[in-house]
Amino acid sequence: MSKLIPDYVFESIYDITPALLQQHGVRGVLIDLDGTMASRKAALPPDTLAPFVQTLREAGLRVLVFSNNRETRVRKFCQALGAEYHCRAAKPLAFGFRRAAERLGLPLTQVAVIGDQIFTDVLGGNRVGALTCYVQTLDRHSFWINLRYQIERGFIERGKHRMEARERHE
Repeated sequence: MSKLIPDYVFESIYDITPALLQQHGVRGVLIDLDGTMASRKAALPPDTLAPFVQTLREAGLRVLVFSNNRETRVRKFCQALGAEYHCRAAKPLAFGFRRAAERLGLPLTQVAVIGDQIFTDVLGGNRVGALTCYVQTLDRHSFWINLRYQIERGFIERGKHRMEARERHE
């Protein structure tokens, strides 16, 4: 069950700073697309996303959009963003995370996984030894996604407690 608990919990990706990631030895990030970077209904990135990605890059972090979605969806989004991507990632299976880390040229211990799902992003990232950052989904109003959130809520709360305990000791 501990593999379902994120290392960090944030309201949004915009709350994640390069300094926090680097403090944990992170040199690259795998960022989920749907529900994390943009709503699953958004064909193109919001205007606020490119500056966020640029801030990560300027801090020396390698960025890869990491999605289970199909190539046509992810390619169009990432071309507009100017970002590399890995689609059909097969999260939470380890081989997808390994391939993505290879594309970054980094060991998984130097990678952060940022996503809005406990059972794909967090579970997969924890299984391979990456730092996991859960963010609230941008698609909260969908019935099925809200139902999933109700199931995930206990793990999210444990992640918040883990994060608060870590901050008290730092």
